[in-house]
This record gives sequence, structure tokens and C-alpha cells, in this order.
Amino acid sequence: MKAANKQLAEWDAELNQLHERNGDLGLKVQMLEQELKEVQGDRDESKKSAPIVAEFPEPADLLNQLKTRRKKSGANLADIEVVLEILDHYQERN
Repeated sequence: MKAANKQLAEWDAELNQLHERNGDLGLKVQMLEQELKEVQGDRDESKKSAPIVAEFPEPADLLNQLKTRRKKSGANLADIEVVLEILDHYQERN
């Protein structure tokens, strides 16, 4: 009987340790879930506030489109490249 009581006491102590550990892990999970929600919220806000980056076509393609729409346009490839540089610079400032 004494041996059984000793074994029960050991199991009880081990069970208490497991409950404490489980409680600690549960708290850690809650903290990580909260942190994840905060990071996801920050990420969503960052996406909304991030500037939209425009992608411009290649200068030669843009010149061809211009020539298609305005047959008598005097623009050349160098002009289109300068215009795209200006637009890139403007976009970087905003």
C-alpha cells in the first residue's frame, strides 16, 4: 500500500508539472496568435499606404504606339526615352 501511495504521489507530481507546462504553452500560443494578428494588421496597412508603381512600356514600343495614333508625330526614340525618364523621376518623388 505504501508503494502504491508513493507511485500515486509521483504520478500526481508529474501530472501537475504537465498541467503547468500545458498552461505555459497555451499562454505562449495566445501571445503568438496576438502577435500574428498585429503583424497581419500592419501588413494590410502597409499595402494600403504603399505607392502604386507604374510600369511603362519599352521606349520603342511606346514610340510605335504614338506613331500609330498620330501619323505625323515628330517624336523620335530619344524623345520617348526622355519622357519615360521624366515620368520615372516624377513617380519616385511621389
